[in-house]
Amino acid sequence: MNIREIQSKRFDICSKTLTLTVTVLAMGLLFSISTAMEKGVLITDYNVYAQSEQEQAQRGVDDNSSYPVIIKLDSVSFAPLTDSEINQLKVDITYQTNDPKLVNTIMAGVMKVYTTEGTLVKTSSIPSGYVLGQAGPMQFATSFEDQSIKDVKAEIVMTDTSHTEKISNTLDVETTLTK
Repeated sequence: MNIREIQSKRFDICSKTLTLTVTVLAMGLLFSISTAMEKGVLITDYNVYAQSEQEQAQRGVDDNSSYPVIIKLDSVSFAPLTDSEINQLKVDITYQTNDPKLVNTIMAGVMKVYTTEGTLVKTSSIPSGYVLGQAGPMQFATSFEDQSIKDVKAEIVMTDTSHTEKISNTLDVETTLTK
């Protein structure tokens, strides 16, 4: 075997190894980029358009799409607890997360309960927060010993754990005590 044949075989082996290495690196890079794009990490171009309230009303833009989380009412009940002089307001909602960066983060929620005249009666919250998923059910409940309260209004909103930043639309509910 002469020197040219040895160099040719050596170059051929190095060339195949280099090709394999470059292919594996390229596939890894493509996978990383696609994962980052899927999670929204690489999105840097945000289209923001100012609209007047009148333009929004004309277009029906009250669909809550500007919120990172959308909440919707499933059911509401205001009834006495079994064998008790205490009445309970229970509101079941579902949420949908619009911002994938919020999934698997700890969030909180607040329910403010008012009389029909607008007097704040009670505020209840999820004290330790909950882990936000892509979508799911939630329940807010509070109780009242005051038997004179027959009709209530409630405002429910999801917030950050310090209860300072609103992350969802506000859900307004009205209900009457059932016996």
